[in-house]
Amino acid sequence: MKAIRICLIICWVGLTNSFADEMTTEAIRTCYYQSYGHEFKKLYVDAIADLKPVYLNYPYSYTVNYRLGWLYYLNNNYANAIVHLNKATAILPQSSETIIVLIYIYMAQENWDQVETFSVQLLKQDYYSIHGNYWYAVALKMQGKYALAMKIANKMLALQPTSKIFLQELGEVLFLSEYIDDSQSLFNNLLILDPQNRTAQHYLYKIGELKKEKQNKK
Repeated sequence: MKAIRICLIICWVGLTNSFADEMTTEAIRTCYYQSYGHEFKKLYVDAIADLKPVYLNYPYSYTVNYRLGWLYYLNNNYANAIVHLNKATAILPQSSETIIVLIYIYMAQENWDQVETFSVQLLKQDYYSIHGNYWYAVALKMQGKYALAMKIANKMLALQPTSKIFLQELGEVLFLSEYIDDSQSLFNNLLILDPQNRTAQHYLYKIGELKKEKQNKK
């Protein structure tokens, strides 16, 4: 039964595609494997071309649209990526993986309003999603919504007190909110957990310089 379900997802074909030439499972597998190989070599145009036969035969398949969306994203062709991801979402509206790639796209474009919107969609599916909360906090921070970003980071740290990514986010937001001493304390603690954390090192250097300037002005 599980194998049948997987096949239905990969080869989902709409009624309007009923006249297309069917591909054998082996032919579909070959296309995907070639695409994976080209992706591994970062030959994204070739990886996309490998899937053309599958897409032409099964344009309403979730899997081929999702994968094309991912590959177009890797190739920085965001417009085509969004087209295929929207098709995949129309087929399986509950999919979270399409939302995640859309977030990557809008982060690359620094469209923080859209990152916030799609992060909220993830949180509606899973209130404590690590990815959803992280990107939500980042989007809020980048839009200057520091109080809410701080709230999201604290929410996740209540569950995972040693989470490096949320400690880092909270440290940044504290600094940007001008809670300098609190930020310094947090980043010092973060370096205990993650001695090579460059963000912590960067902000501690900035804090040190700020305090030197204040001292010199006295």
